[in-house]
Amino acid sequence: MPTVSVVVPCYKYGRYVTDCVTSVLANSEVDLDILVVDDASPDDSWSIVQRLPGLDPRIRVHRNTRNQGLIGTANAAITVATGDYLVLLSADDALTPGWLDRGVSFLARNPQAALAYGPTRRFADRLPTLHVKRAVRPVGWSGRDWIGQTCARGVTPMLSPEVIARTSALHEVGGYRADLPYSSDMEMWLRLASVGDVIRVGGPVAAFYRVSAQSMSRRVYLDLLHELQVRRDAFDAWYGFAGDRVPDREALMATARTALARRAVRRAYVAFLQDPLSGQFDSLCQFALDNDPDWAKRPIERLMSIRDRAWARSARQRLLPVTRLGVRARHAAADIRARLHVI
Repeated sequence: MPTVSVVVPCYKYGRYVTDCVTSVLANSEVDLDILVVDDASPDDSWSIVQRLPGLDPRIRVHRNTRNQGLIGTANAAITVATGDYLVLLSADDALTPGWLDRGVSFLARNPQAALAYGPTRRFADRLPTLHVKRAVRPVGWSGRDWIGQTCARGVTPMLSPEVIARTSALHEVGGYRADLPYSSDMEMWLRLASVGDVIRVGGPVAAFYRVSAQSMSRRVYLDLLHELQVRRDAFDAWYGFAGDRVPDREALMATARTALARRAVRRAYVAFLQDPLSGQFDSLCQFALDNDPDWAKRPIERLMSIRDRAWARSARQRLLPVTRLGVRARHAAADIRARLHVI
């Protein structure tokens, strides 16, 4: 059977790690090699991690002598990974039963594919229960076509726990970039797509992604501007890597910048309704102009021209409660859906 190396970094997530590892064990058609790495947690996480090999002999544990962070821990594990495929799974996330069996089967049938991913569901507290059975619907793209779609959206469609990467492709492109703490995974998927094809195994949910108030990524994505900045950083880093591997990288990068500029303008409208004199409104406008001045010039000029008009101030005041509600709803929708525990 193909071997899957599953790396589970754990920092102060001892209360979640047993559920995480148990979810990985619910696969019977792959040979599992599970490595749980406690990243010098200051709490009782290591004492919990040490008990995990008692669940299954395929589980190995290790403790860093000093805290290396998620990226440092992941890169060290990738360097020594021996499985045919690799999954990086945070200790507070989980896989659904059979996802590795399903995803690896499609990668094995498509040797040119560098990675596979599937639908992911967010949750906040207890792991959700799957109540709906969906038919498997795989779709594949050449790496270049997948990058093109990603550039047009301005963001990759994955979260992280659902991604299965071919280990040889990971070794070819190198580890995660420590200078991209918020978007290293997005940049990694773009790099992998630069050297191989991409498969999305649609249908059944592949993984569960925990969203908490303490989540690093959640703090970033609550900020209308910072989210766009870290995405741009990922595209810039990928552009430097792509080189001759992606012949039309210039056009793809231009597409990505236009997508980011469009998102910035949409968010500038939200910031305008909240407070047109805020620094965030001005920064979003400047971000759009920096990324695609030809496209962004007209909508930004229109926003600037009405900022000080009396009717605009009056409309803003009337719409402010609705605007604030909409912004809060955008970030709460996933949590509300997860609390139903029905997918």
